[in-house]
Amino acid sequence: MDAATELFARRGYAGCSIREICKMAGITKPVLYYHFHSKEHLYQELMLDIFNQTKNDLLRLSKFQGSLRDRLVLYVHSQFLNTQKEPCQCRLLFRMMFSPEGEYPYFNFVKEFKHERKAVAGFIKKQYPVTRQSNPELVSSALMGMMLIQILEYLFTGRRTLTRRMAEKLVDLVLPFSAAKISLPASIEKRGRP
Repeated sequence: MDAATELFARRGYAGCSIREICKMAGITKPVLYYHFHSKEHLYQELMLDIFNQTKNDLLRLSKFQGSLRDRLVLYVHSQFLNTQKEPCQCRLLFRMMFSPEGEYPYFNFVKEFKHERKAVAGFIKKQYPVTRQSNPELVSSALMGMMLIQILEYLFTGRRTLTRRMAEKLVDLVLPFSAAKISLPASIEKRGRP
């Protein structure tokens, strides 16, 4: 599957053939077709594998007993580590997301990202009950968006910016009151926490 991921990421779905995938993987077509019914099936399985990795990370984080800040830092940092470990998977995702419709077989990545956003928003809701002023899904979207921008920068430049410290900075931007040193001004305290 690594060979297919690399080829799909580099040249696109239409830009590579089963023959090329087999050659790069060092296998024969019958071996590939034993595991995957078609090139499209292989692609679908690659996508599921990528998103299942994130789902597994989120499941592990749902059992985490630390603070919300620590949980979100672990989430962002785990995505950074996954990117560094498997950059071709991220390139494939971005290529698929930003390609014209129809260039890749259908895969509902919007549904997958919504699932991820809801899971992260759920972590936030557990810590901070939803009020008229709060919007955990918006905070989750902001965090995911900033994280994706950092990942894109890494993929384009190769600069080593996907660090735990960067994960902490991003989380601190969306959770300004999570740090122990920060307190609410008295005027806000009287009205209630936003």
